[in-house]
Amino acid sequence: MGLLAEEKQALLAAIVSSSQDAIISKTLKGIITSWNPAAERLFGYSEKEVLGKHISLIIPEDRIHEEDFIIQQISKGLRLEHFETMRVTSDGRQIPISLTLSPIFNERHEIIGASKIVRDISENITAKQEKEQLYEEIKMLNKKKDEFIALATHELKTPITSLRGFLEVLQKNVSPDGINFSLLERCSRQVNKLIMLLNDLLDVSRVQLGKLQLRYEYFNIVSMATEVLSSFIHFEKHTLSVKNREPIIVYADRIRLEQVLTNLVNNAIKYSPSGGDVEIKIWESRDNIHLSVRDEGIGIDNEHLAEIFSQFYRAVDDQSNISGLGIGLYISKEIIVRHGGTIEAKSRKGGGSIFTVSLPQKKD
Repeated sequence: MGLLAEEKQALLAAIVSSSQDAIISKTLKGIITSWNPAAERLFGYSEKEVLGKHISLIIPEDRIHEEDFIIQQISKGLRLEHFETMRVTSDGRQIPISLTLSPIFNERHEIIGASKIVRDISENITAKQEKEQLYEEIKMLNKKKDEFIALATHELKTPITSLRGFLEVLQKNVSPDGINFSLLERCSRQVNKLIMLLNDLLDVSRVQLGKLQLRYEYFNIVSMATEVLSSFIHFEKHTLSVKNREPIIVYADRIRLEQVLTNLVNNAIKYSPSGGDVEIKIWESRDNIHLSVRDEGIGIDNEHLAEIFSQFYRAVDDQSNISGLGIGLYISKEIIVRHGGTIEAKSRKGGGSIFTVSLPQKKD
């Protein structure tokens, strides 16, 4: 029995001696009673130098109070795990460490001291600081990027708006039957696309900078949907319809909701190149007003559905001849979320898509 106890003691001593972490024991009065080789390497004191000395030898003056707290916890039989603090080495350097402390019991199960495992976390702290610094740098660069996009977009809008005005003047002075009128019409459509793109980029910047503002008003959402569809009548391959006649009043930002609906209808037409029905449906439930846009287009794979509202994400490959930057649905979602609503998509490849917007009803 005695031999077995000696073997256990020898095994424990070997583990402590070979440990890469500093292992120290002390009495309840803070007197050091053991000090392994890792503690020598970490703090720079030999075992002979510290045995019998008070643990305050390695505690910075401004952290002496921690020792009282530690002793109180140990005296109650409690463990302390991963307690991060600072300790001081023999040459006066302060190092960040993580402490794990356990009470030491005698044969009568009385607490007679504490055993502590000390780990140097300097590398962890440095890595954390570098990560935080990198995050701040990326955040600053991202902010500068958004500010640049906002400035560049604003500066580009002025000459493009002037160009659209010149094209409108030319169209008024050209015979509608000639080829020149047709060419001017094409130019006007391309300029309008460019203006929409610039507006979308400007909205992305507003979203990122937290400057996307909403101006609420009461209006008939059915009437608004009818007006939006009227701007798409030149798409002759598609049958556009609003499946409502009775007015439904909503309290929202009309201009922003027009923007959302225009984007959804534009996508419905763009992603159904063979034509087909594009149907808008609006209805009320107890707490919400709902609007859906259904098309008979190419549909969306399930793998893309969860990502289609992400910034710059496109559900078609780069070789597709369907144009777009992947920001329209991102902006639409931000607008709806800022209204306190939701937007979702249901689709299957080759089976068309349904996008549904739900907005909270304003209670009187």
